[in-house]
Amino acid sequence: MEPVSYYFEKLSNFSERTLSPIFIAIITLVVYMLLISSTSSKTARGPPSLSDPIPFVFNTLQYLFDNDRFSARARRALQNVNVVKFHLGLKPVYIASGHQNVQAMFSSSELSYEDLFVRHAFPKFWKMSGEVKRFADDQSGQGKTPLANATLPSDGQRYWAPRHHIHSEFLSRPQNFKPVIDAFAKQFSAALETHPLGEWNTLSVRDLCRQVVTESAIDALFGPNMLTLNPGFVDAFWEFDAVFMKLILGLPAWVDPRPFRAHDRYLSMIGKHLDVAFNNFDWDGPEMEWEPRFGARVCRELVKWLHEAGFRREALSGALGALLFAQNTNSIPAATWMITELVKDAGMLQAVREEVATAYVATVSEPGTARTLDTHKLVTLPLLQSIFAETLRLRMNLNIIRNLKNPLVLDGFEIPEGSMLQTSTVMAHYDEWVWGTPEHPATAFWAERHVKYIRDGEGESQSCSRRVFDMSRRPSHFFPFGGGSPICPGRNLAKAEIFTMVALIVDRFDIEFVRWTKLDGTSSDRPAANDVRYSAAGVVPPDRDMVIRWKRMW
Repeated sequence: MEPVSYYFEKLSNFSERTLSPIFIAIITLVVYMLLISSTSSKTARGPPSLSDPIPFVFNTLQYLFDNDRFSARARRALQNVNVVKFHLGLKPVYIASGHQNVQAMFSSSELSYEDLFVRHAFPKFWKMSGEVKRFADDQSGQGKTPLANATLPSDGQRYWAPRHHIHSEFLSRPQNFKPVIDAFAKQFSAALETHPLGEWNTLSVRDLCRQVVTESAIDALFGPNMLTLNPGFVDAFWEFDAVFMKLILGLPAWVDPRPFRAHDRYLSMIGKHLDVAFNNFDWDGPEMEWEPRFGARVCRELVKWLHEAGFRREALSGALGALLFAQNTNSIPAATWMITELVKDAGMLQAVREEVATAYVATVSEPGTARTLDTHKLVTLPLLQSIFAETLRLRMNLNIIRNLKNPLVLDGFEIPEGSMLQTSTVMAHYDEWVWGTPEHPATAFWAERHVKYIRDGEGESQSCSRRVFDMSRRPSHFFPFGGGSPICPGRNLAKAEIFTMVALIVDRFDIEFVRWTKLDGTSSDRPAANDVRYSAAGVVPPDRDMVIRWKRMW
């Protein structure tokens, strides 16, 4: 094991999200003195522990502020066992890997995630105060039928169930989110048409995705008034995205006020949009899946439920802010990676262009007339699905977290009640035994990793082979959207939106690679890699930008 001085040196090399060295020293001294006087409970037959040079302190700080290095240490410790333990402050945490353990995390009734929302998401993201108690007191579950003998809040209302219903109904069902995709396609198409026909232009892939694609996504989700009422809203979103982990960690504003200012600015703009939409909407009119005031129906239903339940207006803005954040914080980096990978490989780009062409249909029978994109067919294209899955496999870096309501046995180890259980997408998605081949290791991008070729017909009548999307691995080996009942309800919407963006670009533009740059615009001598500052936060964006030149063909 490395000496303690080695780890102190690593602590001084944290990313821009790191606290000041003085504050880290104060935290370290205070917490260490408190913990030294306390005793920690030990579990019988417990799993091995991850080394902690400064007990209770070092692992906590590295997990919070340098998660990429922490995860690398955890992966090394899990090479010979499937469960290891460490302390996150005073909280005992068990990191699990392996098919059976991950499967148990997604299915065991002994595990819960609701308290994480009560402690972190609702008060911080949704700006709830005393209203959080309603969720904390609601033990009836999120299903249509309340759990047997479950207690309810003092008002007798259920809260988890309507929240789950709104998100799952209006985000995951194609008939509900298709109007959102149609609105996105219309807005993004209009933005692409501002580029003159037949002229080469140079641009940044990062700027394209973080500005043009993001604007189209916001317009599709909220309607046009959000951006009209709030110039600079896209910048406010990305400013908040850069600091949201600090907000989640719960650091006080006197330590670092930037996350609080960014969040308040972001939500104040959403609140302005909400006030206009709420006061001008005909609540007695017909139900529509998309309309220009609220945009997607999920926004309107979420606001209506919270308002009728008596939640403060700040909580309504917070709920919409969390929804928009969930929509874009992962999908925009994933879209950036997909465009980047396509431009790197001219052959793959052409293959995707040819495949996407099959998803276009003529609006009228005469040849040469306008075409429309069949998004239902688009999301079933095998090569595009494989590229999307490979992007998520390599770029999703997320810790799946559950808390134990009752003791649980994993791999023969007794995990006590009240502990936290975690697993990492990186551990599963980079497993060489599951994903690697001699020619294409698990750490490398391979566009056709999730494709197989089959022949139609039999014998001499066999036609040429064709691609088929093949994601035959178990859900415990590939879970970019989480798993179990908390699985991301907007995953199908995000997929359709990303596929639409890629299809519109590759079908309309000739594209050529120009150069790699650092994020500040200066030249880079290497291509993009995962930006480790976003480790454990979702889809990790590229740490480099790609400059391209393109020409609109039609």
